[in-house]
Amino acid sequence: MRHLTYSLFVAFLFIAALPAWAQASADVELNIAEQPLSTSLREVADSFDLTIAFYSESTDGLLAPALDGDYTSELALDMLLVNTNLEYTFINDSSVAVRPIETGDQGGDSDSKNSSQVPVLMVQNASSQAQTTGNRSDESAAEAREQESFVPLEEIIVTGTNILGVDNPTVPVLTFDREDIALSGATTVDDFLRTIPQNFASQTQLSAESGAAAQGVTGPNVTQGTTVDLRGLGAGSTLTLLNGRRMTPAGTSNFVDVNVLPLGIIERVDVLIDGATAIYGSDAVGGVINFVTRKDYEGFDVNARYGTVTEGSMEDWGVGGAGGFNWGSGGVFAGVDYHEQTPLLAAERDFVDLLLPQLGTRFGSDSERFSIAGGINQTFGSSIRFGVDVLYSDISSESNSISTADPRINTADQEASFVNARMEYDIGDNITASLFLDYGKNVVDTNQFTPATQFESSGTLENGLSLYEAQFSGKLLELPSGEVTFALGGLYREEDYENAVVAGTPDGISTSRDVTAGYAEVQIPLVGDGNALPFIRRMDLSLAGRYEDYSDMGDSLDPKVGIYWEVNDELSLRASYSEAFRAPDLQTLSGTSDFLIVPIALSSITAFPPPEPSTFPLPFPFPDFAVVAFSDGLFNPNLVPEEADSWSAGLSYEPRFIDGLSIGLNYFTISYENRIESVGVFNVLQDASFSDLLNAMPTLADVQMLAARADAGEIELRSFFGESPEDVQIIIQSGQQNIAERDVSGFDLTLDYTIETEVGQFSAGANASYLVDYIGRLTDTSPSAEQLNVLYRPVDFKMRANLSWSHHGITAFTAVNYVDGYRDDIDPSVANGIDAWTTIDLSLTYDTGDRFNSALVNGLRFSFSVLNLFDTDPPFVATPFGLNYDSANANPFNRRINLALSKRF
Repeated sequence: MRHLTYSLFVAFLFIAALPAWAQASADVELNIAEQPLSTSLREVADSFDLTIAFYSESTDGLLAPALDGDYTSELALDMLLVNTNLEYTFINDSSVAVRPIETGDQGGDSDSKNSSQVPVLMVQNASSQAQTTGNRSDESAAEAREQESFVPLEEIIVTGTNILGVDNPTVPVLTFDREDIALSGATTVDDFLRTIPQNFASQTQLSAESGAAAQGVTGPNVTQGTTVDLRGLGAGSTLTLLNGRRMTPAGTSNFVDVNVLPLGIIERVDVLIDGATAIYGSDAVGGVINFVTRKDYEGFDVNARYGTVTEGSMEDWGVGGAGGFNWGSGGVFAGVDYHEQTPLLAAERDFVDLLLPQLGTRFGSDSERFSIAGGINQTFGSSIRFGVDVLYSDISSESNSISTADPRINTADQEASFVNARMEYDIGDNITASLFLDYGKNVVDTNQFTPATQFESSGTLENGLSLYEAQFSGKLLELPSGEVTFALGGLYREEDYENAVVAGTPDGISTSRDVTAGYAEVQIPLVGDGNALPFIRRMDLSLAGRYEDYSDMGDSLDPKVGIYWEVNDELSLRASYSEAFRAPDLQTLSGTSDFLIVPIALSSITAFPPPEPSTFPLPFPFPDFAVVAFSDGLFNPNLVPEEADSWSAGLSYEPRFIDGLSIGLNYFTISYENRIESVGVFNVLQDASFSDLLNAMPTLADVQMLAARADAGEIELRSFFGESPEDVQIIIQSGQQNIAERDVSGFDLTLDYTIETEVGQFSAGANASYLVDYIGRLTDTSPSAEQLNVLYRPVDFKMRANLSWSHHGITAFTAVNYVDGYRDDIDPSVANGIDAWTTIDLSLTYDTGDRFNSALVNGLRFSFSVLNLFDTDPPFVATPFGLNYDSANANPFNRRINLALSKRF
């Protein structure tokens, strides 16, 4: 369906040729109840299609009056902010900043200014607004626009589009703000990712049982890294961003390790649950997760936290601090965080078999992390903006590989650094030119030691990324329905991978590639205020396309098209189609594929009649055997990109008769082809469906081809007993190959409800994922099989529902986590059911705010949380290594208690 791309761009050129009409402005009818100010600001932003940024702390405890009638955006904001000591400013046609009124000098150093507030962004679609300032008694709107001491609005980062200052209503995005993260009781990013039902097995390898290959991990996870795997499509199929920019993969695998991100620096987490290659490029097959850090923070805070299990020795604790200040034309922010964690011993869980505790098996790792993050924003005049974000993280960890034969001790030291510099220049009132420079590096020093054999292997693995991007974005033209906005850009990206082995293999590996890309995106309002129709209050069309050319993979052209239909102020619908791809990681491409020539017992060959026993003499007695040549599966330089088609459709419903209720429903289907999977040699020998990977009767020319490829350096032949290619009786194409297909479909359901009462604010919410199909086929000849609800694969239904109450700084929060029951398919002859797993989390928080007449007491926040309140064991599964739980759908930690204390100055 890639010819669709050309149709999209023809449509783009046609729309661009239309004449521009002036957009009519009109009052908007509002019916907003008396409620918390933050909620009313959200509703005003939605009603007027604005982007409103405000400080979350500045709105705490403030009630907004009811608005009932026709209002302009300025009048609505004036009414909401009256007597609040807050002011608003239209920064541009689509962005509004709400901040405390400065009562001191224009340098912004007044003691009366709230200096401990955390910026939160309300992101809505842009519409044309006059640039004015409201709720000011000391100067006119014109004077406010010229005021040099204005505290700048933090960079507006919108997930799902490259167009600055607007959102893309055609794509489904889940947003979790700083308060959501705090109430979850999470102390690490991994903890929080476990609360998102759309994410599968965020910690990729709690144990060897989950299988790195099953999660799309091509190397040993010696760092116990955590990744994001939306829809269970594999770790490399979800793109991970930091402030909207691509992050660098970890040194030992093909995924981004989000453990390098401390929770304390994160302002919000956006999860785009749709294919987004046309927007962001490779890897965004299952979706995108974007970690947005704190930026224009003013003041200083410190925090400390401690967590432990109620049964066992696992502990974690940490301390951190953050500070920042703003001056007339810019601001700076810096934060530091330290975290330590000890593992849980298998001996401390009674569902684990006795042998593993005797071997000292541990869940998780003994780890230590130190992180520094910072950023600076500066405005030059009225049209130039400059910013830099930096992150450095150092993680040391020790873990062990679970095996009853030769358990290994893995130690690793990981250093990760990211730098993003950006400059924006406003070309007139409508167009912004942007330059981006990104740099990232992830270096891991590893050591693996096997006590049983005293074998030790160590090395240094490094991934690097450099990116240079230029972009134009803004308003293309104006229609009666609204503004046509666009983004047009190009980039050059360098990726490199190096494995500088110190011991264990004779030499190291170094490889790199470069990527050039061009992209275009346009959002077209087909229906809006100026031409609204019955049952079509608003309709937007979104078109995007991206061309990428890889120095080692060839090129790809990927489109995305979306439609948004707002029926009325209660119901809106959307749909989108996109094509996506994922380039193989450099680690898998970097080495020469080894072919091993080994004797294998004929009794293990069940897929077809075995050949005559080999006459090759072995140095010791051995049963009848065949000489088999097969790939070891670690490398394959001949891989090509994976490809996928995605469809999604959804609705949002906010009924008038239940004020404060919002319901979202999303349907998706993903068809994923050319997937890179690894097939074991014994799977091929024992399963006839893998016949296209097996040459059971190789000719002399076939075996000579192996020798010729080895002579040419394409492969490396290894034999253990002196066998030569001429002795080979069976050739198997095992290892990493573009052979698999997967079709996934399902629904997402979100629900949010908030009500303000005399005794406080009550909120309820739910996020659920229901998979209809998770069908996989490993090769062209193997049958398609439903792999939903089986061990180490996604479960059909996962949900997290929550209920909270807040009043005068006290917040009580509880959440129910549910994973549906499924089946154990380790032994196909025995149908064993795996029980559903339900756990309950509880959190209690008290924030003193500014309620007391004491600088020492004000700004304190106390938090107490319990995860898995009733200490519920994971469902029992009789697994091969004796852990007896499914590490992809449960965890062994049981009840955990976390305490946190923070102070704002």
